[in-house]
Amino acid sequence: MTQTPTPAELQADIAAFEFIFTEFSRTMEPAALLKVLTYLLRNAQREAAETDSPLLQARIARLQALLAQVEPEAQRQLTALKHEKSNQRREKARHRAENLRQR
Repeated sequence: MTQTPTPAELQADIAAFEFIFTEFSRTMEPAALLKVLTYLLRNAQREAAETDSPLLQARIARLQALLAQVEPEAQRQLTALKHEKSNQRREKARHRAENLRQR
């Protein structure tokens, strides 16, 4: 049997998520943070499917909100990385073509 968490427990749990999120967002790249949050959300949803707990529902809602906050920056980072790699390939091909012309 699961106990219904008190509002104080819910507040403490959400405060812990906020603290962890703040520390992770300060030290991790957005794409890595997105992976961590996705993993946590998937596990919480799996556990929530097995048990009906208001605490888990509150965690899931908070994780979804944090994911929505991180996702745009992670997408920008991934797009920038993709453009950088594309530019490097283009530059390498240009140098290779110049070297072939000089021979």
